[in-house]
Amino acid sequence: MKKLWLILLLFLASVEISLAEIPLEMAPYWMSTESGVYSTGANWGDIDKNGFLDFAISNGNDMALAPNYVYFNAGGNLQTTHGWASSNSQYSGHSALGDVNNDGYLDFAVSNYTANGWERTTVQLYMNLGGSLETSPSWESADSMHTFACAFGDADGDGDLDLAVACGEAYTSQHENQRIYYNSGGTLETTPSWMSVDSIPCYDVEWGDVDNDGDLDLAFTSAIGPVYVYYNYGDSIEHSASWTSTNSYSGNTLNWGDMDNDGYLDLAVANNHQLAPEGYFQVYRNLGGTLSSTWFWRSSNGGYGSSVSWCDVDYDGDKDLAAGRWWGYSMIYENVGGTLTTYPVWQCSTNYRSVVEEMVWGDVDGDGVLIVTGETHPGDGLKKVFYLNHYPAHSLENVIADGDTLSLNEYCYNLASGWISVASAPLSQIAFDYHYSYKPDLGVSNWGESNYVFRNIAPVPYVWGDANGDDVVNSADVVFLINYLFKGGPPPIPLPSGDPNNDCVINSADVVYLINYLFKGGPAPQQGCA
Repeated sequence: MKKLWLILLLFLASVEISLAEIPLEMAPYWMSTESGVYSTGANWGDIDKNGFLDFAISNGNDMALAPNYVYFNAGGNLQTTHGWASSNSQYSGHSALGDVNNDGYLDFAVSNYTANGWERTTVQLYMNLGGSLETSPSWESADSMHTFACAFGDADGDGDLDLAVACGEAYTSQHENQRIYYNSGGTLETTPSWMSVDSIPCYDVEWGDVDNDGDLDLAFTSAIGPVYVYYNYGDSIEHSASWTSTNSYSGNTLNWGDMDNDGYLDLAVANNHQLAPEGYFQVYRNLGGTLSSTWFWRSSNGGYGSSVSWCDVDYDGDKDLAAGRWWGYSMIYENVGGTLTTYPVWQCSTNYRSVVEEMVWGDVDGDGVLIVTGETHPGDGLKKVFYLNHYPAHSLENVIADGDTLSLNEYCYNLASGWISVASAPLSQIAFDYHYSYKPDLGVSNWGESNYVFRNIAPVPYVWGDANGDDVVNSADVVFLINYLFKGGPPPIPLPSGDPNNDCVINSADVVYLINYLFKGGPAPQQGCA
């Protein structure tokens, strides 16, 4: 073990990171080359299905008419100049990737913030035609609005993606109702079937099962008011929010994540003091299915808060928070014992001050991607939404409900948020085969000039084969793996430690490998998978 830590310390000394706890380089290893497009929305997704994550960016904001871009990833190398551009140019806000027609390919929805003269505009959808996005959107909302963000989710539990849209414009006091465009047979309706009673400018929207009842609830953050959560009752979403935060701030973005590992989603919000005081990053804690109405955690400093994004970047079993500001820096607040540090423990180099718009996690070069097979969750005949043990996920291979492998039109998903929604609730159990990474990189869209990706340089600070994490490979690890694989026990932390045969899959073959090593003189556990 001493030798392992010596190797680790030498490795960390050879790279530029601010603290050993957060394994991100301080300077971006990738930067886009375009300028003057005011990049706003950012998404990771394998658009061309070559096994590597592409970077989809929506551009324009309120500054310029601009096309949207995709930077394709070939073998772990991301294009620095876009490989796809929309033929139309808009003042676009944030965007979302999701498989609308269940054909296995990610489509691209874009919220257009405004039109010339601050007039209302539409939300648009670029369909994926077998691995390539159409350049002109084939779907567009029939109604018009100001919209800065959109998010895919399964509002009605039928196994396909509906589109929620955050509406309104605070700077010119445009109070508008929030919207959901439902999906029927792989096509979004053009006039929304759901609109909120609340009419207020909202700048972000996110789906999450806040009460763990097996359906997706809907959160909006207001630019000049509180945060709203609309509960889903299985077959319908309430039109008036049952939960609102006590205080009103200028919310810019929000993100669901389980900060304290109690099995319930907490809600992080980036507040911006351009339209309201303070501008802190905040977390509303979930207490057994109900969010506290006042913040549980907030950052020590305020400012032009613009983005928050949960991810276990240091791979210690809890979710850290990436956060950014306009005319500021990309930062990480570390999770220590179920709560966050109030000051960032990692910050990018001061040479890369930017107007941060969105922060998203994904393993660009795939150097930390692992396979999980047969991750099993109990079913009860009612619950339709399930969260993966590890997210953001890299890809989803199989969904097996009550022993049957589901077809693409029987479920939908969001890999960044980690949920899968099935059309029919499993009676007994549901299992997932998927890829995720223990080395996610941080992508940042920058309203200023270049977009950035900060590389994760995590070493391997654990013993391969030590599934139970006690620094010794012995029979207890065999028992631990059997319990995890066949009895619903906890997973190895970190997960790669449970892959002693080095095939990137944790399954019964690893149990056999360990038994052979421990009792029959077989080869030692191997480090790194091919």
